[in-house]
Amino acid sequence: MNVLFFWEPVGGLSLEHRCNPYAGLLDHALHAHDIHLELGDYGMSPAWLEAQRSTHDVLHLNWLHLFYRRDDLAATVAAFHDFAESIHVAHRLGYRIVWTLHNLYPHERPFPQIDHMARLLVADHADIVLAHCEHAAALARKHFYCRDVRVVPHGNFIDVFRNDLPQAEARARLDLDSDDFVYLFFGNARGYKSIETLIDAFVSLQADDAVLGLMMRNAFDPSYGQQLADHAGNSGGRIRIWTSEFFANDDFQLYLNSADVVVLPFAEVLTSGSAITALGFGRPVIAPALGCLPELIGDTAGIIYDPAIADALPRAMETIRRRDLTSLGAAARARAESLDWAGIATHIVAAYRGDEISMAP
Repeated sequence: MNVLFFWEPVGGLSLEHRCNPYAGLLDHALHAHDIHLELGDYGMSPAWLEAQRSTHDVLHLNWLHLFYRRDDLAATVAAFHDFAESIHVAHRLGYRIVWTLHNLYPHERPFPQIDHMARLLVADHADIVLAHCEHAAALARKHFYCRDVRVVPHGNFIDVFRNDLPQAEARARLDLDSDDFVYLFFGNARGYKSIETLIDAFVSLQADDAVLGLMMRNAFDPSYGQQLADHAGNSGGRIRIWTSEFFANDDFQLYLNSADVVVLPFAEVLTSGSAITALGFGRPVIAPALGCLPELIGDTAGIIYDPAIADALPRAMETIRRRDLTSLGAAARARAESLDWAGIATHIVAAYRGDEISMAP
């Protein structure tokens, strides 16, 4: 079976591309079922869909805004019209349409009403919607009236990143002391991640041995990254900032293995690849009770805090120092290992073929 898989335009279906490795890992796991992904064309037209139909059976959609979002409203409306026509044609041609709901809406939303219309359109035509947790599935039913929603967890990234660098060596290379207590944020510097809130929480801590590391990719919004650097300027050197337009996979272990815990202070989130990456490195995670994070982390692999409580984040950062980090780290790693791609592929194959299968992977 051949599947047209609509993924990140800058990336591909191998782990060598500069994009989220999710697609490459899924493609590899699906090969065992004789299913092959091929990157779809976001400029798909009725003619293109007709030409592909004899060799492809499934359209697997992921990031819907890439089909229609343009620089201005008029162009976005026109692109949405074309997208809607193509979805109607795909349905008429007998493609099986699968949509993975990675997030409820795009993180940046210049045209929110069109974002909502696009999700209603796809939910109405999709044979199956895949969600990464029960909370996400409930949101899909509530907001988009999805009929058939299946929970298929997000797979781990354990095989993507090298992990053979001891903590002592990682800290020495980053000029961190062996007895520092290191909190780490890593990921893209984007507003919805609320990194300034983490900086404020860290500054409020009464701990001379505490260090906050910010490993930030600044390709999306360099001005926000600079604002964060300025905001962190009065920390007395206890906040370390490492930025790059792109961190190679082999670099991740340097930062992750230097840390005691990872802190992800999202203002909004549904699925977090950063949290899954941290778990794979055996790092406990502090995160808000938003989206899939409570189901992912629970009370054994870190601390979930209530973001509606003003001092909940600094309290969680203090509390975790009194927890058994060895046990938390072991639970984190075990949680990541449970998100194995072989089991996930079995569920996605069932979605492609229209088979019934138990919801638990």
